[in-house]
Amino acid sequence: MSQTFQGFNEDTYKFLIELAFNNNKEFFTANKGRYKQNVQEPLRALAEGLLPLALTIDPCFNTRMTTILSRIYRDTRFTKDKHPYRDHAWLAFRRPGKRLGESFVIYVEICPQGYGYGLGMHESNQAMMANLRKRILADPVGFLALAQAPALAKYPLEGQLYKRDRFPDAPEALKPYLNRKSLSWCYTCDRLTPTLKPGLLDEARQALEAVAPLYRYVMEM
Repeated sequence: MSQTFQGFNEDTYKFLIELAFNNNKEFFTANKGRYKQNVQEPLRALAEGLLPLALTIDPCFNTRMTTILSRIYRDTRFTKDKHPYRDHAWLAFRRPGKRLGESFVIYVEICPQGYGYGLGMHESNQAMMANLRKRILADPVGFLALAQAPALAKYPLEGQLYKRDRFPDAPEALKPYLNRKSLSWCYTCDRLTPTLKPGLLDEARQALEAVAPLYRYVMEM
C-alpha cells in the first residue's frame, strides 16, 4: 500500500550509525524491524512521490521499487570490504537493463553525514562517455548552456579525472567534462533536519526538474 512521505526520523540515522559500528548479522537481525520502519518504508514513500515526475523526464525509467530502492545487503564478492550491510540508503531512477553505475541516473541519497541528490554516472561506461565527448565537442555552446545552467549552480561537477589532459586542443571550458572517466552533478548537505520533514519531497522534485534538461541531453533524448 502506498504511503504519503512524511519525512525520515531520528531513529533512521540512529539505526544507520549503530549499523556502521555493528555491521554484522546479529545486530541487523535484532534490528530489522527498525530498518524497515525507519529507513525502507519512508524511502519507498519518497520514491513513490517522485515517480510520476520522474516518468515525465524519461518514460523509460524502471518503475519497479525493488530496482529503484537501494538494498541494505552489500555484494561483497569482488571487494576487500566484507561488511555485509550498507550504512546509507538511496533511490535511483534509471532505465531497465542498466546497472546502477554504468549509466546516468537521477538519485536521492541519505546517510548519517547528511543527504544529497543529483544526476550522475558513478562508474565509467567507456562507450557512453566516448559518445558523449564527441557530442560535447560537436556542440560545445549547447552543452555548456545545459551543464552550466543557473538551476545547476548548487550541483558541483564530480567524476574521476584522468591523470593527464587527453584533450589538449579543446577549449578550456570543456576540459573539466572531457577529462573525466565519468560525470556527476551532485548536491550534498551536511544537515539532517530537512530530511525529517515532508518538505524533502518538494525539494527532491525541484532537484529532478533542475537536472532534467541535462539528463535528456546525456541520454540523447
